[in-house]
Amino acid sequence: MFLKLRNSFDGVWLNYKQQIFKTLAFLLFYAGALKFINRIVNRFQRNENDQGKLVVPFIKNRHCGNIQILVYHRVNDENDPFFSGIPIDAFKRQMEYLASSFNIISLEEAVKRLTKRDVPDNTIVVTFDDGYRDNYVNAFPILRKLSIPATIFLAVDAIGSRRVLWHDRVFSAFRETRVSVLTGFANSSSEYPLNTVAERLLAQQKVLHFIRSLDEEARLSAINALIEKLEVTDRKEVPELMLSWEEVKAMHYNGISFGSHTVTHPILSRLSLERNREEIEKSKSTIEQRLGVRVTTFAYPNGKPNDFAETTKKLLRAAGYICAVTTKFGANECGQDLFELRRATPWDRDACAFGLRLNYYKFCS
Repeated sequence: MFLKLRNSFDGVWLNYKQQIFKTLAFLLFYAGALKFINRIVNRFQRNENDQGKLVVPFIKNRHCGNIQILVYHRVNDENDPFFSGIPIDAFKRQMEYLASSFNIISLEEAVKRLTKRDVPDNTIVVTFDDGYRDNYVNAFPILRKLSIPATIFLAVDAIGSRRVLWHDRVFSAFRETRVSVLTGFANSSSEYPLNTVAERLLAQQKVLHFIRSLDEEARLSAINALIEKLEVTDRKEVPELMLSWEEVKAMHYNGISFGSHTVTHPILSRLSLERNREEIEKSKSTIEQRLGVRVTTFAYPNGKPNDFAETTKKLLRAAGYICAVTTKFGANECGQDLFELRRATPWDRDACAFGLRLNYYKFCS
């Protein structure tokens, strides 16, 4: 009972803070102050130590321009809590705001500018991970209308094959299960109630965290066991969930870039050196053969610091990539490791709040 009350209070408090932020952003935007804040964060940044803690003086001069990279996955109005995408209209408002207020460039150009230390203020890059078909159906028309370059990182095993990525099997299982409690998963004594959407989401989060810690064989075995315990149909194939190669080519011919996101979307730090090489090289060659262009950009699956290693970066360089993107928070400064580029996305659906949070993210980077 106490836990439910606490969760309810946390939810109310979070909504309250979001409303305050949205109201503040609205007032700053229409008072013209958001542009002033933008000028400030282009010149100054938060002063922190190596552990990320704020130190005196709390603000320091920014010595080089930085580039923000946004990461998206799905763009749709399905309102699916188990793998939420950004609503189409919210994505449209975000892109319109970027087109009016930012210097939007391709990821390849971003790498060149970081290398040359030639980064204009308010430079930003738009990226997508995995290769979901709604990128073509819903996002692409908006990007094309606004002439926004973007990079889509493809997990090539799922492209044009009807096969789904392993995490989509987990999402489907929790979405469809009618089991009231998950017990004995992975020989654990933990029990996860599944009577409400909130409970299933919490269980899904815990299970995904565990599965990502496993090697390839153990991960697949754990997913099979999960599906059996949740008593659902295994959704290994789903028509039109992922992009087809014809849709990839159509976007490519209209200015969208494509990078590699491996073949099967494994956690690379859990694989052998040879399997790392196979996932890195085969995904690159597959896209190059399909599109007839050189692939030079890479996105780490999951993208957290523990999901790749120095050996991974060496393999990427040897294969001919020029950069790799993570899901580590922050903006990207001149001189940093191009194989650990940072990405983040404010999920504010209101354009004013989206703009204010982008400035806040930049200040903290």
